[in-house]
Amino acid sequence: MKKIGLLAIAILTGATAFAQQSVLKEAERAMKDKAGIDKVVSIITPAFTNPETEKLAQTYYIPGKAAYDQFDELFKLKAFNKLPENGVATMGKDLIEGYDFFMKALPLDSLPDAKGKVKPKYSKDILSTIGGHYSDYNNTAIDLWGIKDFKSAYKCWDIYLDITKDASRYKGIVVPHDTLLCEIMYNQALAAWQADELKNALNSFMNAKAHGYTKKNLYDYAISVAAQAEDTVAVLELAREALPMYGSEDALYIRYIINDYLIKKDFPNALQAINQAIANDPQNAQYYVVLGVIYDNDNKRADAKDAYKKAIELKPDDSMALFYYGKDLCEDAYELSDKGPSDPALLDAYFNDKIRPVLLEAAEYLEKAYAADNENLDALKYLENVYYNLKDEVNLEKTQQRLQN
Repeated sequence: MKKIGLLAIAILTGATAFAQQSVLKEAERAMKDKAGIDKVVSIITPAFTNPETEKLAQTYYIPGKAAYDQFDELFKLKAFNKLPENGVATMGKDLIEGYDFFMKALPLDSLPDAKGKVKPKYSKDILSTIGGHYSDYNNTAIDLWGIKDFKSAYKCWDIYLDITKDASRYKGIVVPHDTLLCEIMYNQALAAWQADELKNALNSFMNAKAHGYTKKNLYDYAISVAAQAEDTVAVLELAREALPMYGSEDALYIRYIINDYLIKKDFPNALQAINQAIANDPQNAQYYVVLGVIYDNDNKRADAKDAYKKAIELKPDDSMALFYYGKDLCEDAYELSDKGPSDPALLDAYFNDKIRPVLLEAAEYLEKAYAADNENLDALKYLENVYYNLKDEVNLEKTQQRLQN
């Protein structure tokens, strides 16, 4: 019985091996007949997990070759404007799958045989095929961006950059100059961001920056991505790098730095940072707005209003400076109200003498804030409250209509 059992197992094993070789041959025929990558994969899939074939380079070379062949056929159609519907998406898929399969086949093709000898069979064609499609990865990524397939665009650019890093393996490819490579890395980051892959987007932005792309838009977008990903370390790192280069034209960077100090209630360092920025660029109105915010957070409203006033002097139509100044005037009015007389008979006189002038001045600045930026809804919300307290029904109704619109 034992001999029969062993014989049966041997026969079964041999049959299984034969079956898997048949699978490879059938898949290879389909590949040569240009049946398409999907058909080839459907045939060869069992070989991916079978012990007899899962470590054979041929198992992955066949579908990889089928993918690149299909891309080439579609490329010809594209040249004559005969690309079928979803053709661009299919081309991107072909390039990605072809590369992934070839990258699995390549190391297996260099494994020693039973005699310990290394006899690569597919490596030369793999490297030649990938190198021959080098520029296609960048061009197809651009096309994929055009159809909003951002995930595939990111992947194509990722492969393009992988090939670039290992360019010596591929004969005949011409690596673009650093400036263009940086722009490709930047575009890759944008694609990842659009695909909502925040970690990949931030890594790509950082990669572009490390290779010399230091334009303002990179810092702005990278900070936005880092903020979305709640990576405060990256936000501060980027803001501190951008500040010396672009701080004079945009207070975004100093605000992030200051905000970190404010969260920690580290007002001395916040003031030191903004005062240094002001010393370097004393005509920058946005810096005085930030200074006012620091004072407000430190419960120093009088100093805050002085800072906002300075910002308004430098830039009369600065919506945020106008808003914050008007808001602080409202806070002054509310404080005066709390200190009002206890005798009801004296309240009207106190209101008209002390509170009304402050509210009218607040309304003036809040109206200017909204006029400077009609998306400043906070200004309208404060105005609604001001006009309510002034019993100004006409302007109250007008403000409420603006809020509804």
